[in-house]
Amino acid sequence: MTDERIASHELPSPVEFWHWSGKHYGQRSQDWLEVQTLGGNVNLALLLHRLDQDGIPVSLLDLKPALTHTEAVLVPWRALRASAKSRLDEAEYQSMLAHELELERLQQGVLLQTLRALPLRRGESHNLLNYLSLLGAQQGPLRDLIC
Repeated sequence: MTDERIASHELPSPVEFWHWSGKHYGQRSQDWLEVQTLGGNVNLALLLHRLDQDGIPVSLLDLKPALTHTEAVLVPWRALRASAKSRLDEAEYQSMLAHELELERLQQGVLLQTLRALPLRRGESHNLLNYLSLLGAQQGPLRDLIC
């Protein structure tokens, strides 16, 4: 099993991953947000969790560069939205939130594009554990998700 190469079509499409992420994030949003609080990236953590479920190990070093450009836009936008919340009416706030979600979706697409370019094989996978360990959160609320 460890020598089985992963074909590109075996990976989730951007739309499929977006819906999967929404479902898993929605079930435990506070737990996933803890990753962000610790300086991590929720989209990366969700992807690592999905890869663990599929038995696809990946190097964090291979995926982290995919975040560079999207984080440069997403992080300041998120901070701006949060700081402006009290000064905006509901429609303006929802518009900013919708834009942030589009940026999140873009980031997921960049992560998946990067993943598709990697030589992936099935095997024992501890992606989320490795990431949470780097963040110092391996004992936190997402511990039960670790495969």
